[in-house]
Amino acid sequence: MTVNDPTDWESAYVRGTTGWDLGAPLAYIEEDVALFGEPGTAFAPGAGRGHDAAGLAAAGWRTTVVDISPTAAAHAAEHYPDLTYVVGDALDVDVVLEATGGPVDLMWDHTFFCALPPAWRGRVGDLARAVVRPGGRVASGIFPVDRPREEAGPPWTYVPEDMTRALGPDFALVHLSEPRRLNPRLPWSHRLGIWQRSSGL
Repeated sequence: MTVNDPTDWESAYVRGTTGWDLGAPLAYIEEDVALFGEPGTAFAPGAGRGHDAAGLAAAGWRTTVVDISPTAAAHAAEHYPDLTYVVGDALDVDVVLEATGGPVDLMWDHTFFCALPPAWRGRVGDLARAVVRPGGRVASGIFPVDRPREEAGPPWTYVPEDMTRALGPDFALVHLSEPRRLNPRLPWSHRLGIWQRSSGL
């Protein structure tokens, strides 16, 4: 995740208390990856053990992960050698641009946006505007859609309007799926949202 996140993500990976980790790519990556655009460069912030990023790589995306957990990185290095994986702060634009080699065609989010304190969500928009090229896309497994907002997180309730607000007017929502329960282990619903950056910037 990120250096200053109040949650101790590394300890969670060491202990194995990672209930968000499905052990495989989110279904949208296998079922709807064509909606993400023509394969190119992709960045997956806070992607943990790298399952989703590996799914993108298998679909032809040259994928980079930045995550704070060395334990998660070691798992990814062992199981997913096609990934570029950097241990660092996924909200640090300089770290990300050095890792990716420049702006990317796609930023993929799943259990990153919802795990950050809600007051930090504008920083995800700052990140996207810095690392997604004009005409590129942000795709997100929006979760947990139907969790009551009064419940503390992480994860915090996340609905499509939250990402739209964070990304700002540079990005337009171009796809939104209906809510789905994707895994019986997870008590709340997902949606797939895709936002495209204006090509004129």
